[in-house]
Amino acid sequence: MCNKMLFIDGHCDTLSKALDENKKLDINDLQFSFQMADEIGGGIQIMACFIEPTYLKEKNGGFIRCNEIIKKINEYEEKNNKKIIIKNKKDLQNAIINNKTKVILSVENGSAISGNIKNIEFLYNKGIRIMSLTWNEDNDIACGAHTKNDRGLTCFGIEYIKKLVECNILIDVSHLSEKSFWDVVNLVNVPIVATHSNVYNICKNPRNLKDNQIKAIANSGGIIGICFYSEFLNSNSKANIKDIIKHIKYIKDLVGIDYIGLGSDFDGMSINETAEDAKNINELVNVIKELKKEGFSEEEINKIMKNNWLRVLNNLFI
Repeated sequence: MCNKMLFIDGHCDTLSKALDENKKLDINDLQFSFQMADEIGGGIQIMACFIEPTYLKEKNGGFIRCNEIIKKINEYEEKNNKKIIIKNKKDLQNAIINNKTKVILSVENGSAISGNIKNIEFLYNKGIRIMSLTWNEDNDIACGAHTKNDRGLTCFGIEYIKKLVECNILIDVSHLSEKSFWDVVNLVNVPIVATHSNVYNICKNPRNLKDNQIKAIANSGGIIGICFYSEFLNSNSKANIKDIIKHIKYIKDLVGIDYIGLGSDFDGMSINETAEDAKNINELVNVIKELKKEGFSEEEINKIMKNNWLRVLNNLFI
């Protein structure tokens, strides 16, 4: 299989930011742009429809917000007269042999369905292929990483998870509380992913994953996307690219190289909050250089940069 693309990145918030700030997706004033991504060789960017809790105050607010975000990328497609959203196996295969960046749509915060299970199928038909359950706070599905009373999945949350499996939507466990995480693991027999999470034993942030959680994701056949947010990388000081490699090395030593990918979280944080030398999409080349310096083989680097994500996505798309 010819594999020309440089990267697959598991998470960015560029769509939400571009919508809110009325910015174009192909101009280089965000941490991700199609122009920058294509310049380094292209790839697949998983782009989140992020539902901030503030949108949940209105009836159906999460669902309305999600569709507004999807409309942003649809308008980009129409304006440029090109199809960039990957929806099926054929789209994925075409993306692999192209050096033009394509997109997989995800949802960050299951409140995007506004409490209506039928909206999962609606969003699937719009192109959503990956969905998380919560953001940091609790919702009607599960408890978030910052919960004060970890009750795990709700009854509605169990229904939500079963519907994701039925619709062949990849389950993202980033932002979940520990009990919610294990409730998901014990409920399903499919690969699960943490699109943008790091190692708790290196940086003790509640958003990071403990060793047994990392092992559970690996055992499922899933993947962990390493996040470039400084507060998830280093507890003591501003993070740099060496901290990113430190988290990669830890997971490699714990469960093996096959379960590590990228999950930058570009445009979900400010430039100042991002690890030094990895502040936007075109600085992914710096990650490659650092991995080489640290003795990673070409095969291992390709797995981290794209092939591990590709394995998971190949099993997802039909």
